[in-house]
Amino acid sequence: MPYLLSVCEAGSLAGAARMLRVNHSTVFRRIEAVEARLGVRLFERLARGYIMTPAGERFYERAILLCEGMDELERELGGQDLRLEGPLTVTTTDSLLHCLAPIFAQFRHTYPDVELRLLSDVQALDLMQRDADIALRPTNNPPEHWIGRDLFSLSFATYAHRDYWQAVQDDGPEYYHWIMLGDDLNQSPMSKITLRRKHQEAKSTVLNTMMSVFDMVNAGFGIAAMPCYLGEKHETLVRVDEPDDSAGWRLWLLAHPDVRRSARVNAFYDFATKHITDEVLGIS
Repeated sequence: MPYLLSVCEAGSLAGAARMLRVNHSTVFRRIEAVEARLGVRLFERLARGYIMTPAGERFYERAILLCEGMDELERELGGQDLRLEGPLTVTTTDSLLHCLAPIFAQFRHTYPDVELRLLSDVQALDLMQRDADIALRPTNNPPEHWIGRDLFSLSFATYAHRDYWQAVQDDGPEYYHWIMLGDDLNQSPMSKITLRRKHQEAKSTVLNTMMSVFDMVNAGFGIAAMPCYLGEKHETLVRVDEPDDSAGWRLWLLAHPDVRRSARVNAFYDFATKHITDEVLGIS
C-alpha cells in the first residue's frame, strides 16, 4: 500500500521513488503487480505523470481512512501503556539538546528501563504520526490539539567571543561580521534581531543549524543572534546587546493527548517540569 499511496500523492513514479527512497523500477513493479492482482487499472499513464482512474481515486480514499484508523489505534494503545519501560522518543532542537544533555542523562539514570531516543532533526516532526512521543520546543504558537506545559519565557540576544568583540568593537558596525541561521522568510526571533541590528554594509555568513552558528561564534568568527539559554551558558561569549523577548517565544513541553496517558510520557513530563528551569539553562 505505501507504493500506491506514494504514487497517488506524488503523481509520478519518480516522485514516489524519492518519497520512499527506492528505485524507480521497484515502484513500477509494485504498481503493476497490484493492478494485475485486482484486475483493474488504478492509474492512467500520461506523459505528464500518473493520473488516478476512478478506481484509483476510490482506493486512495479508502487507504487514507485505513491509515488514519491505524494511526489512531496505535496512539490509543500506546497511551494506555502503564509500564515504566520501553521506548520513549523525544524531539527537541540541537541547541536545547546541547544545554540539557545532563538532564536527559539524569532521566536515564532515574528510569533505566526506559529506552530514551533523542531526535534533534532540523525538520519538524509530527506527533500525530508518532514521529515522536514528546516534543520539547521553543515556539510562540503551540499546536492546539497537543497537550502542553509552558515551562518559561525565552529571550534572544546577540553574542560574540570575548576576543573577537574586543578586537572589533571600536571599528564600527559596518565592519562586524555576522553569522546567521538560515531562515527563508526571516521569521525567527534570531533573524528579526539580526536584520534590526546588522549594518547594511556588514558581511554575513549563513549556516543551517543553531549549534553550527554557536560553534562559529565561539571560534571568534563573528557576531550572531541566539537564544539566551545558549549564549549565557558559555563564559567565552559576551552579550553584545540586551536580551529581547518581544517575539513571545516560550519553551513548551508537548505530547499528543492519546499518548499523554502513557506512564513513560507522564514520567518524562513530571521529570522535565521539575528539573528544566531557567537556572539550569543559565539564564536565571
